[in-house]
Amino acid sequence: MHIMLNDTPLQLATNCTVAELVQQQQLKTEGLAVAIDNVVIAKQHWGKHQVQNNAQVQLFQIVTGG
Repeated sequence: MHIMLNDTPLQLATNCTVAELVQQQQLKTEGLAVAIDNVVIAKQHWGKHQVQNNAQVQLFQIVTGG
């Protein structure tokens, strides 16, 4: 399965959920936002939302401060 992750091509061995993708990328979930094909996926849906072939996935680390 092929996706674009933050504008970089990525080959995945199998289908996965958003939660599995985040885990595979070894990212901290605190402050992390995920958008797939320009739609933000709520964190409570990460475990059920399947990443589709050719998806455009954007991962954003939210930073606070002035």
